[in-house]
Amino acid sequence: MIRFTVGNRQNLFRSGLFSLEVIFSEQASMRTMGKLTLFLLLLFFSACEELPPVPQRPETTSSSKAAPAEFDEETRPSMDSDSGVYQYATYRDMPYRILIPRDYDSTKVYPLHLFLHGIGERGTDNEKQLTVGAARFQADSVREKYPAFIIFPQCPMSSYWFSNDIMQTLGALIDTLVNRYLIDRDNISIGGFSMGAYGTFAMVAEHPGLFEAAVAIAGDGDADRASDMAKPRWQLFAGRKDEIVASNKTERMARALADAGALVAFKLYPEADHGTTLFNAFSEPGFFYSLFSERDNGGDGPFN
Repeated sequence: MIRFTVGNRQNLFRSGLFSLEVIFSEQASMRTMGKLTLFLLLLFFSACEELPPVPQRPETTSSSKAAPAEFDEETRPSMDSDSGVYQYATYRDMPYRILIPRDYDSTKVYPLHLFLHGIGERGTDNEKQLTVGAARFQADSVREKYPAFIIFPQCPMSSYWFSNDIMQTLGALIDTLVNRYLIDRDNISIGGFSMGAYGTFAMVAEHPGLFEAAVAIAGDGDADRASDMAKPRWQLFAGRKDEIVASNKTERMARALADAGALVAFKLYPEADHGTTLFNAFSEPGFFYSLFSERDNGGDGPFN
């Protein structure tokens, strides 16, 4: 089934960059050569893979500060992201940022969402990728209503999300996070914008059955592999005036997925260009509901 929607609403946001200084310090006192050898081995493996510590459930105290005012999900928050909210980490030399669920509870399991940025945010600074949607995921109303682990990896400058080695790294990163944290294996989703949307189609095709939901904003994929991408519920978005990725490419993928039996919601913005399509998509009322809610539990998402 495909739900095809044409709208003309445009929402503009402001994006920004923030920096985060991370200081690591280690003090070790070794009295024997055996301890020195163990330290060097641990140092070697930690350089290959860095993960933030497993969060602990915060203690509730009577002196706790009042919670900040929340955004309503359907309003337009700033697209500026507070980089300090996203913890810094690397995996196999790939930088990524992770947003831990608010009020993390070690007795619960949480969804995981992986979001892939566009070509302009590639690099190694572990900052630029946060300018593409990160602030929307950290909005108070979204974090309260949909507590989840949110991952924003950064693609190397000379590569692409749909490169085989990068997809292998992303798949291994997901496996590592699932084994490290309390993540619901049946509620893993993926999304992306522009090059990240291309990567989203490729990752879903490469890992059939892994993702429960997927979002592709201004992207294209291999329609011949639509049957491999039929499991997730899809949200696809395109702008008629997109000068980078023609809207008919995304529309073609929507129809191919629907023909393969996937549940698809496709939204076309007649007046939107490449960048405006991104911001319009994040402002859709059912955007986060579709990502994090169960397939058949009703509600007001785009599939109901």
